[in-house]
Amino acid sequence: MTNLNQDSTRDWAKRVVVFEAAATVFAQYGFRRTTMNDIAQAAGISRPALYLLFDNKEHLFHELASYRLDQAIDRATAVLSGKGDIQERFIEALLDYEKIYYEPVMNSPHGEDLMDINQSLATDIMKEGYIRLVNTLARELAEAEAAGEVDFTNSPLKPEPFVELLLASIVGIKKKVSTTAEFRKKIRQVSLIFLQAITAPQR
Repeated sequence: MTNLNQDSTRDWAKRVVVFEAAATVFAQYGFRRTTMNDIAQAAGISRPALYLLFDNKEHLFHELASYRLDQAIDRATAVLSGKGDIQERFIEALLDYEKIYYEPVMNSPHGEDLMDINQSLATDIMKEGYIRLVNTLARELAEAEAAGEVDFTNSPLKPEPFVELLLASIVGIKKKVSTTAEFRKKIRQVSLIFLQAITAPQR
């Protein structure tokens, strides 16, 4: 490994430590009350060292949103590529995605504040992530149809709009539930309703 690659790896490792620390501090205190000094202390580095990695708190939050989104989509992709029934893999992929990206915010006493900040500071990240997630899920359904696991013949929707409507339903669920257990239960229920509509007939 070249020195340049080693430096890049070390820099990313430092960022990951900061991301994890920042996520905890933001969840505990909310965005507005959290300071860069709070994050530096939680990450075990100096404030000047933190500013070498991130320009300010807004920049750090933006990059944290990107980091969490990548984690969530990578996990969902890994679950989808596993073995087993398409319905179960699809639902578990959705649950794992939300567990990584949304549930930490949901469980924070400052969840609404963090979601508002996410909307204002990371709109580009959210849009990009949404497109990636839709494409990932729709591609899996298209492959499942080719394999005879699902059937869109009698569905008014093809894989991509099907996924978009399901995700819109999950957004609606987020506004109604108050606990993680209830959230996961509702995701499983609505996903099953959608997926049973495209279940391939038994041969």
